[in-house]
Amino acid sequence: MAISGISSYGLNSLYGYQSSINSLRLTQALSRNPKLNQYQSSRSSSASSITQKAARNADLSFVKEYSSKMTNLMNAANELKSSNKNGAMSDLSMASSNTDVASVSGKLLVKNDKEYTLDVAQIAQAQMNVSEGVKAADYAGSAMDFTVGDGKNSVNVQVSAVKANGGSKTNAQMLKEAAEQINKSKVGVTASVVEKDGVASLQLEGKETGAGKEFTVSGELGAAAGAENVKTEAVNAKYSVTEGGHTTEYEAATNNVSIGYYGVTAQLKKEGQTTLSAGVDSERVASAVGDLVNAYNSSLKYLNDNYDRGSAVERQLKNFLTGIGSEQSLKQLGISVNKDGTLDYSKSTFEKNMAKNPSMTKELISGMGGIADRLFNKASSAMNVSSSSLINGRSSANSSASGSYPGSVKNPETNPYSVLGMYSRGGAYNMSNYYAVGMMMNYLI
Repeated sequence: MAISGISSYGLNSLYGYQSSINSLRLTQALSRNPKLNQYQSSRSSSASSITQKAARNADLSFVKEYSSKMTNLMNAANELKSSNKNGAMSDLSMASSNTDVASVSGKLLVKNDKEYTLDVAQIAQAQMNVSEGVKAADYAGSAMDFTVGDGKNSVNVQVSAVKANGGSKTNAQMLKEAAEQINKSKVGVTASVVEKDGVASLQLEGKETGAGKEFTVSGELGAAAGAENVKTEAVNAKYSVTEGGHTTEYEAATNNVSIGYYGVTAQLKKEGQTTLSAGVDSERVASAVGDLVNAYNSSLKYLNDNYDRGSAVERQLKNFLTGIGSEQSLKQLGISVNKDGTLDYSKSTFEKNMAKNPSMTKELISGMGGIADRLFNKASSAMNVSSSSLINGRSSANSSASGSYPGSVKNPETNPYSVLGMYSRGGAYNMSNYYAVGMMMNYLI
């Protein structure tokens, strides 16, 4: 039988009497409520193991870590967003279509998607002189007394054909001693002894490339006869750059040249043609995608481990598990989804697909609705929830510090005190509202 509200109309004494009776009856009724008994048992156990201060600190630490996880994910996603001028997708670097002709380094000073054709007519070279070959093991026929000069510095090379003990030196020994003297000097020439099939020769090469970097050799050369003859002349590099149908020719003393004012440096290697084009730094992008996957996995695991702390955590967990991208799109990025919802990333697969289809890969990463935008928005949404909604679940802080009971948020209809509080003008524990008390008894009995 339902119990209607008990009225105190008329007498103050009756009001107090009825209040006491209703309090007693409510206490008896609540004592038979299994949910409340279960809570009181757990509350007693919890009170003995954790203080209210410790519980509050635990909630505070959780909120801070939650914020840190989401911030890290936003930063990782922002690195790949096209709107980020300093991000990986805006970091344009130059690539050479034929690295045998020339390799390139550096980045464009301004965004420019044009291609440039580089024609190398001649690479810069240093002067090289090579002596006639002599049998390395044969004894030297005469001493050496010659000079090597580069116009600024010179060295006089003197090598005796006789050892200190009176024995004769071989041709190879003579050449090696001559090379040592040259290399120890300040003259701009490097000397080396080349031996092949028992034949040795002295090779002299200028330290700098380009016209005007010549050197001379003169004197009694002995085993190094012929070293005064030039084998390779010192010449400048000659190349041209074509942009939009306009060709400009250049000449440089070195093979390390600047391509106009574009902020790009090319290393010329041999005669030929190559195309220079601007594109994203594939290595940086590949690493950034890996960082994004790691940040997402870390955030997802944290949400999963703390899903029961609050209603907002549970909502964000569900949000994270959906709408990342189609299986085909993720596959193009070298990403697959594990059974637990985390992502697995293959950098080698990404780099392979990036090289094969760079435009599509870029679109899947930083285009509208790309993975960078999707995960950035998920993290941003998670950051916009209130702190209270993150810890309004079954945490120890809520039960011990605030006095709330299990089910107060997720299932308010199961909490008798919440029902009473909906009707009581003085709070959930004020027994002066007899209609509320009667309704409570109907709920419990």
